[in-house]
Amino acid sequence: MRILLTGSAGRIGQRQTKYLLEAGYEIRTFDKTAKKKEWDWEHISGDLRDLTTVRNLMSGVDAVVHMGAIANDQRGNDEGVFGTNVMGTWNILQAGLEAGVRKYVLFSSVNALGAVGGHRSPVHLPIGDDYPRHPMTPYQLSKHVGEDMGSSFSAKHGIQAISFRPGYVTLPENYKDMVNHKKENDKWGKTEFWGYIDIRDVCNAVMLALKNETIKADAFLLMASDTSVSTPCRELVEEFWGEIPWIGDKGNYFAENPNRSLFDTTHSAEVLGWKPEHSWRNPSSR
Repeated sequence: MRILLTGSAGRIGQRQTKYLLEAGYEIRTFDKTAKKKEWDWEHISGDLRDLTTVRNLMSGVDAVVHMGAIANDQRGNDEGVFGTNVMGTWNILQAGLEAGVRKYVLFSSVNALGAVGGHRSPVHLPIGDDYPRHPMTPYQLSKHVGEDMGSSFSAKHGIQAISFRPGYVTLPENYKDMVNHKKENDKWGKTEFWGYIDIRDVCNAVMLALKNETIKADAFLLMASDTSVSTPCRELVEEFWGEIPWIGDKGNYFAENPNRSLFDTTHSAEVLGWKPEHSWRNPSSR
């Protein structure tokens, strides 16, 4: 099985390349960066906005893992962020469809929901995949549109389009900062609801998606099961988000884990079979 991985030079892309190779997949990577001499797999560089380039990528491809994008609003102007992310995803889906590719893993973001970033107060807590989306920035809107494009292509053409919504992606070496975090700095994570996800758990989700044959089109949050700070989460809610409506019973939500994340990944567990395995609180994950 040959996988096309776009955005292969990015933080997740580099790690995902290793996961795919170790699992025995044949890969073709794509990014704006040139191939390094030590790479022993096929790599093509170019611009995702060029449909001709993307069409040439699809020869012999069985599935696409699409990570290529401008990663946030700070890395480009508004039209550049929106245009690159939306046209890049469109080109991947259109060129892949023409080439007969039937499986797509699309990288969206928790930003597609619109809740993070402090652009407006959340509609409710906790935040799950059924949260009513209200994207507020070019980057957030581009991820929202990308998810809808995947669903649209799936509905019309019968392809498989699985979208992932990771939060702040952490590396094991980042965990020392979480261990040393001080309570007076809890406010720094307020607008992100203290969410994070280990890069290894992100890569594992992709591997599950590539093996899945039943999901047609869906979107899944990828978040750790706990928060990124040591303060119990219920205390964080009362201090920073006490006025926000709560869905369900708050006591039951925190009963088994007082540090439970405000991002509820039940949908990811029930439909995809994915659960996060790593936490900064666990020394074996560091």
